Amino acid sequence: MPAAALMLRPIALAACVLLTPATALAQTRDHAPVSLPSANKMSQDKANSESWTYVQPASKFQKYRTVIVDETTVYTGPDSQFEGIDPADRARFANMITQELRPEIAKSFPAPARAQADTLRLHVTILGAQKTKGGIATATRVTMFGFATSALKSALGKQGSLTGSILYAVELRDARTNELLLAAVRRRTPDPLDIPATLSTTDTVKAVAREFADGARKRLEELTGLRR
Repeated sequence: MPAAALMLRPIALAACVLLTPATALAQTRDHAPVSLPSANKMSQDKANSESWTYVQPASKFQKYRTVIVDETTVYTGPDSQFEGIDPADRARFANMITQELRPEIAKSFPAPARAQADTLRLHVTILGAQKTKGGIATATRVTMFGFATSALKSALGKQGSLTGSILYAVELRDARTNELLLAAVRRRTPDPLDIPATLSTTDTVKAVAREFADGARKRLEELTGLRR
């Protein structure tokens, strides 16, 4: 092989390493998850973001008073984002979200045995996950500079250094008619000041699941008029 070609090989390999993660992360910035049932209805909230939303304008959320929470599912579409996370962990993370979501939603909305006229069906799909760099992520919080930086990120709503995240979709339907009322894709990370959430990817998912469940209940209360 010519010397020039040998010199170029390390550069090409380095480019592949740098570009591959960027391509994976850009998928939901380019389009909604292609295999998600509600994908063709959602619109991107902001260019190059991972935030997609659809809200049925004619829906009357105020009539709903009960909620069925489905088992959280793991997305298997070609644009899933689970690099380095095996299927067993994906399923475990999905179950963690269900376990946090069901009792939290039940605080405000009973779960009927079967769908009624006032029943919503809430379905969550994990689209991807980023690993937490355990130990390193924690170290960035506990130094004086790291804590100050984390406090600023928390105030600005930004992700903490080296902390993982969950990319997920929420679909809200009329439980009787299956009409799609709301759909959204979001990436969520723990609050940068949540030190325990930085210990491992599992701890990160637990924190995300807990915060997401609390936020989902409050949002449903707003939509249905239970909280004004």
